[in-house]
Amino acid sequence: MTKRRTQEEFLQELTHLLISEGIRTLTIAEIAERLKCSRRRLYEIAPSKEALFLQVCRQRFDANMAKGHAAARGAPDAAAAISAYMKAVLSPSGMSKAALTDLDATEEGRKVFDAYQVARVRGLESMIEEGVRQDLMVAHNPRLVSEAILGAAFRFRNPQFLEDTGLSLGEAFNEFYEIVLNGLLKKR
Repeated sequence: MTKRRTQEEFLQELTHLLISEGIRTLTIAEIAERLKCSRRRLYEIAPSKEALFLQVCRQRFDANMAKGHAAARGAPDAAAAISAYMKAVLSPSGMSKAALTDLDATEEGRKVFDAYQVARVRGLESMIEEGVRQDLMVAHNPRLVSEAILGAAFRFRNPQFLEDTGLSLGEAFNEFYEIVLNGLLKKR
């Protein structure tokens, strides 16, 4: 006798499928077949495959933000909080290149990803302010720093840029965050 999946298990499988493959090449029928569920079950979650994908992406981004804030709360000081936060929210939640391309292919998808990017850097602003207050960081305008990061985030989403640099999206963010946190000049 086959064990029936819980809704949570089903949503995890759905999320894994969509962030691994995106939606461009999938139909609702194929998603249902691969997840061994009815189309009705999918339509109960969202009215279309695009809406289903956007819902999965939003939930994934929200979970990633929560993970980042939890990592920051557990840090001993503002500098460690920033480092922990940036590492936790570093990648776009394990989404494949195909999923990111599909997300960036529509205006609504770009809005979802843009909102995540903005939330990510706004969360950073207060941590920078605290780092300056604790005298752990050089006093720079927190909004300027967060806007520079946000601008880089938008540039890093460009597939041609990633191809030209030979970096994945996660690698580009990681390297940029390293520059932001540690600078370009070697300490002597």
